[in-house]
Amino acid sequence: MPTHLEKINVLRGIAILLVFGYHALLILFGQYEIYDFSPSWVWIDFARYVPGRILLGMTPPGMGAQGVTLFLVISGFLIHLGYLRSGVSFRWGEFFNKRFWRIYPPYLVALLVFGLSLGTGGWLGLLTHLTLTHNLTDRTIFTINPSFWSLALEMQLYLLYPLLLLLRHRLGMAGATLAIGGLAILAMGLGIALQTRSEALWLSALNLWIVWALGAYLGEKFFYQQRIYTGSGYYLLMAYLLLTLSRLTIVYVLFGRILFSVFFIYVIDWYLHRPAKAGAAFSGALARFTALVGVYSYSIYLFHQPSLQQLIEFFSHGQQNKLVLTGAVALSFGVVLGLSYCTYRWLELPSIHWGKQLYARFRPTGKAALVPARQPGA
Repeated sequence: MPTHLEKINVLRGIAILLVFGYHALLILFGQYEIYDFSPSWVWIDFARYVPGRILLGMTPPGMGAQGVTLFLVISGFLIHLGYLRSGVSFRWGEFFNKRFWRIYPPYLVALLVFGLSLGTGGWLGLLTHLTLTHNLTDRTIFTINPSFWSLALEMQLYLLYPLLLLLRHRLGMAGATLAIGGLAILAMGLGIALQTRSEALWLSALNLWIVWALGAYLGEKFFYQQRIYTGSGYYLLMAYLLLTLSRLTIVYVLFGRILFSVFFIYVIDWYLHRPAKAGAAFSGALARFTALVGVYSYSIYLFHQPSLQQLIEFFSHGQQNKLVLTGAVALSFGVVLGLSYCTYRWLELPSIHWGKQLYARFRPTGKAALVPARQPGA
């Protein structure tokens, strides 16, 4: 039976496959996503688009940007669960040391690789990327490597984690999650009132903290062995179909990430408690492969996007045949997976090891406690 960690790696694998598929579709079809609505501002403007483009945007890779949503949910889940399992008060130094060495050195290498080969966009682009603040302005959010925006967001969510713990201490985990959800609604209302299409605002920590917090809420429930979903997987499938249909409405644009976040915590809870079925050799092999992809998902995320178009063009030899392009995408993923194996072994793991050694050598003797780890689940 797969362990919980193996199942989390499967989910990571699904998330990076969604992101990879999303970026591949952008290369093959251009900007296929639809954000133009009818005069009623309820439905997309069906009259302006061919059915094929509409259907493409409703496929799993067509909505693959939600792979980032899944990553954020998993991150909140694992970090809060790990904190609860530690049984000790929050330690600032230990927490941020782990996060820095897990995220920043591989990111810095990728930043240097793409900055030197593609250009930094000037001193502002380089400075904001080095400080992981490039997602705060539209001028720099998608420069150098467009995928990097979510890494800056992730680090900002780590900085907010102590505040989440304070809210949890005062309001309980459910109350803290609702409060953060209310903040997201306020931020969304501000964006609507300003009539802005600023990517930096819509993809900011103010809007997306709730995604991470929902993952943390699931971590709390999981730690205290409190289920949030005990129903059938068929109902989850029906929920996914409804979310897919919401892609045709303004609901998806405004609330898509929040709705998918809620959907994901139900799916994760169901999947982590689902027993493995005997005799499912093919599904078992598929799960093992997806888990392997999940292990290397961070390196895949770091290095795949800027080189993807060149890889697809190389393997397709410029042909536009759909079968050839599908094969080119698969071969491109194989190359990226091989590179990611190397960077995981020779970059990610050593970085984590160095961080542990340095912290063990220089860690402070005092306990920088914030709030106690354990309290009744909410």
